[in-house]
Amino acid sequence: LITKMPSRYGRSIGTGLCAATALASVATAFSPPSLPLSARFRPTANTALSAERTATFGMGCFWAPAESMRKVPGVTNAVAGYTGYPDYAGSGTPSYESVCYSRNWVEGVRVTYDDDVISYPQLLDAFFEAQEPKVGSRQYASVIFPSTEGQRSEAEQWLRDGVEASRTREKDGVPVQMTQIEPESAFYMAEGYHQNYWEKWRIRYGIGAVLLVVSSGGISSFIPDPSMAHQLETIANGVVTAGCAGAILERFLDSKVVKL
Repeated sequence: LITKMPSRYGRSIGTGLCAATALASVATAFSPPSLPLSARFRPTANTALSAERTATFGMGCFWAPAESMRKVPGVTNAVAGYTGYPDYAGSGTPSYESVCYSRNWVEGVRVTYDDDVISYPQLLDAFFEAQEPKVGSRQYASVIFPSTEGQRSEAEQWLRDGVEASRTREKDGVPVQMTQIEPESAFYMAEGYHQNYWEKWRIRYGIGAVLLVVSSGGISSFIPDPSMAHQLETIANGVVTAGCAGAILERFLDSKVVKL
């Protein structure tokens, strides 16, 4: 249809389609999750798993470890949150800022898993390899928080075996002695913008890179019509600006912290 119209109309429609596609992509990338906070913690299966269990860990900065744990067979979900402060007496829930400026909180990951598929000791192995702890940091500490006496017993045995075997992490040689076992304390699910962090931001960075190339004239030489090229540059620049504003706005709109 466009090719049968005068060129000026074809250009306008073509530009409009490009803009609509870009805007739709950015809107999808920057929109907060549609599920309520409570639903985000539930496993994706339609029915509850009879063998479903939870396990909580301090794994360093929680973005990447939470994603890694979700990829482990038998794990049905992993959420980022704040824990490790049993004496917390605040009137409300902690925030990312309060955790960053505190020496009490631990960035944690709460894992939901099916123990018919993966045992707790196997989950500890996955935790040890996926974590990103920092020496001397409480916020980014390597911690196991057993929720039952059975988990505590298995965690203690796992740690003893690791120390006796001088176990170190495969990718960087972090020793198992760096991991501590602490009693489970309240777990607060972190702000929504922290959940599935890298899964969301990889898409955003990819779209942003393409739009920056377009807005800087990187493809203008391939477009015969200079006016269309200029329109695309203007549209791409506007979408990038809107996307950056959306990312900032997201921190305010999806900032609820929930105690689980």
